[in-house]
Amino acid sequence: MVRIGLLGGVRAATDDGRPLVVGPAKSQTVLAALALAPGTPLPVSRLIELVWGDAPPRTADKTLQWHVAQLRRALGAGTIARVGAAYRLDVPPDAVDVTRFQRRLRDGDPAGALAEWGGTPLAGLDAPGLAAAAAGLTEQWLGAVEADLERRVEADPRGAVGPLAELAERHPLREGLCALLMTALYRTGRQADALAAFRRARARLVTELGVEPGSALRELEARILAQDERLHRPSATVATAGAAHTGDTGAVDDLGRPLVSPLVGGLPVPPGNLVGRADELREVTGALGHSPVVTLVGPGGIGKTRLALAAAHTTASEHGRDGWLVELAEITSPADVPRAVADVLADGLRVAQRPGQTLTQSLVAGLRTRRALLVLDNCEHVLDGAAALAQAVAEGCPEVRVLATARERLAVPGEQVLPVGPLAPAAAVELFHTRALAADPDYDPREHGCHVEEICRRLDGIPLAVELAAARMASHRPVDLAARLDDALRTAGARRTGAARHRTLRAAVRWSYDLLTPAEQTLFAQLSVFAAPFELGAAGAVAAGRSADGEEVDDLLGSLVERSMVAVAFGPTGRRFRLLEPVRQFAAEQLRERGQTDAIAERQARWCLVEVARVRRLLTGPDESEGVARLGELWAHLRSAVAWACAAADPHLADALARPVVTELPLRGRQEIGAWAERILAATAPDDRDLRAFWLVWAAERHTQNANPAAYHRVAERYAASEHPLARYALAYASGDGEALRRVLPDAVAGLRRRDDDHLASFLELTSAGPLLGIGRFEQVDASVAALADRYRTVGPPTLLHWALQTLGYSASFQGRRDDADRYFDEAALVDVPAGTLSADELTRARSAFRRGDRGRAFRLLHSYVDRLIETDNVVAASVAGIEFVTMMAATGRTAEAAHIRAYLAAANEFGALAARTLVPGTADAAPAAVRIDDRTALAYMRDVLSAASRHSPAG
Repeated sequence: MVRIGLLGGVRAATDDGRPLVVGPAKSQTVLAALALAPGTPLPVSRLIELVWGDAPPRTADKTLQWHVAQLRRALGAGTIARVGAAYRLDVPPDAVDVTRFQRRLRDGDPAGALAEWGGTPLAGLDAPGLAAAAAGLTEQWLGAVEADLERRVEADPRGAVGPLAELAERHPLREGLCALLMTALYRTGRQADALAAFRRARARLVTELGVEPGSALRELEARILAQDERLHRPSATVATAGAAHTGDTGAVDDLGRPLVSPLVGGLPVPPGNLVGRADELREVTGALGHSPVVTLVGPGGIGKTRLALAAAHTTASEHGRDGWLVELAEITSPADVPRAVADVLADGLRVAQRPGQTLTQSLVAGLRTRRALLVLDNCEHVLDGAAALAQAVAEGCPEVRVLATARERLAVPGEQVLPVGPLAPAAAVELFHTRALAADPDYDPREHGCHVEEICRRLDGIPLAVELAAARMASHRPVDLAARLDDALRTAGARRTGAARHRTLRAAVRWSYDLLTPAEQTLFAQLSVFAAPFELGAAGAVAAGRSADGEEVDDLLGSLVERSMVAVAFGPTGRRFRLLEPVRQFAAEQLRERGQTDAIAERQARWCLVEVARVRRLLTGPDESEGVARLGELWAHLRSAVAWACAAADPHLADALARPVVTELPLRGRQEIGAWAERILAATAPDDRDLRAFWLVWAAERHTQNANPAAYHRVAERYAASEHPLARYALAYASGDGEALRRVLPDAVAGLRRRDDDHLASFLELTSAGPLLGIGRFEQVDASVAALADRYRTVGPPTLLHWALQTLGYSASFQGRRDDADRYFDEAALVDVPAGTLSADELTRARSAFRRGDRGRAFRLLHSYVDRLIETDNVVAASVAGIEFVTMMAATGRTAEAAHIRAYLAAANEFGALAARTLVPGTADAAPAAVRIDDRTALAYMRDVLSAASRHSPAG
């Protein structure tokens, strides 16, 4: 594994510490940009911006490719992957020092984070585009330093004075460092020095920024002057200076910090810990430090209120603010918002509405001199009233913060909007287990892991949905709920208490739905047809471009995003939209009630037709990798469209949807296409011979790949089209009958060419080459495949060039032309195929390594290839792996192992039998029939032998 360092300079090394040459400064910048988010695709446009800033060279695309190629040579070809129009660094997150540092911070381990710190981020690198990231890392480091020094002030104040004095001098505007220094000095009997430190800090703040120190630091000065005994107690630093007079509730959040009630008013303590929101909590509390209005937006049930309360408690505690929660859900008019606020403040704040003043003006007057936090919860249905009050408070009360929760922003000056999304999978599972244990003390999380993970995934990590589902553990088991996940709204169940809109998930979604305009409701229902992220054009296609009253779809979709009914996701090819699964199911219910389900499904299928045609053009040319990425984004939509077309008894529509990508079954192992083939066959009329014969070919491909010819014969008997050239081809291909294939191939290829499908015609020629080699048709294969290789070199796609070169290599091997074989295999190894391709790339590299004498690397590569065949059940390729296995075992003196697999090859198929006869004549004759093995058993045997051989071979 490659290890990458960004702290103290950009560098890379192997696992054993051997440094790798990263290259020039720009290559280091490219690596740094990718390593700041390992495993995440970074669009080329964004990467160019990070590397060159605002002035990229005219040839930035090509130059970037060169730098990536340099890095791949230095770090390993598989380290940086191309994903559509993006690059991704494929290393484990912990292989990057920055990621380890940030993980330690997230885990609440500042000392561990500081141990990972290696120095100034990206030191020595002139990268303006990464300056913000470097500054952010430095800020995180300073935060960790403060947290660690706070611990040291508690344990050894005298020892903390030195480093604190140095840091306070280097960072004179950080009041937290000054507060820690003052506390440490006071605890060591140096009261005068502590006050002098305050005066120095104040002078710098006034001189450089024109501001006085914050109230917490001023309060600490006052306590020192008063020689307050509490300063000698643990945790009496600036972090708690404003909270010493508050009441501790005993509850803690998921960071382990106490949730306290304020001195005045009321901030109710949320039940239980805040699970999985540590990052969001830090973001909200940070925003409240510098923004007068902060709004948490998200769909119903996403956990905005709980997060807001936790942030409010933290802010009230750490910054000495009074806090109030104003619940707006039960009022019905925007004009009632000021009265709702006044009612909550009545107990702790005298609000007198004076003659000539509005109630809002009176509230502002009462709050003007207070240091406070106002939480306005559930603003969406009274948005105008909440916005007007928040703006008045922000403009008239400089020390008051407003924290609002809503489905959309308030849209007031100075507002910071923070979207609240679903829980991460691990956090959702943790929340489920926590709530399930509360419902049933006998619940055992260890027994139900996989089912709980599936429940949380299908509930899209929506906290309310997860909590409601977990509460059902008193009467259900996770396996029962998992079986009912097609109806997430029903699976989530209900609760008896709380606001009515939060008693069921359906009620929570209905609350938001009822606030939409009729046009927004219509589009929302129509979007339920998309079971995966979709783009703006897709939404326009299903809505036919405009709503019923003429509003543009992009405007309506923007409104749905603002109202948190639709989420925004970002993929390798840009922005996408999605409905969380329970929300989508609710939208589908509305679509059914309108009687539009089939009409919208047909529109979605017609949109898929256009998209899949675009994908096919990419898949069959030089931009195959981009086509694979785009197909990945389209796949869930294509699946829905094919399923609807088959259910609607429209096999020709299903054919038009699936035919453009049928080669992805053998190329990338998309077995689902084989299942589609049999569904289309079932929906096709008996007299539609052309359509039946075509899909028999792909049913044959599916079952051949899985080494199950009997299953194909059953399909062929059910949907007979025996006289059709393609049907005869399918039967010969599934049977592994080289002679029959030789006879029927010309007619099958000619038929496809008459339909102007030259790509599929050539594809059949290429995939038939193996069986033809098995019957000795070397000249025919060499002529046809060499022509295909020349074509694929020019126009692509890369995968078929790779396959063609592999085929020519084996043909040359069988004929004893070793130099030609090596030349073809070496060229094949240089072809860059898309991720996920069922190519023999590792096999080719294993062969090359073995030829160079690097036996350990060869064994490991071959072992990896065999593993992949087992994982994907692509067992038809076992004989190809067996050829290299026998060659390596025989050459290294492992004659018994070689003979065992040679016996398998001799009986496997005509291709394998030819290899057994010609490639390794020195091995023992085939074993008796009694020990002959099938493809899967052969693969398992090879894997075990190679695993042992790898352990006993030196690393290359």
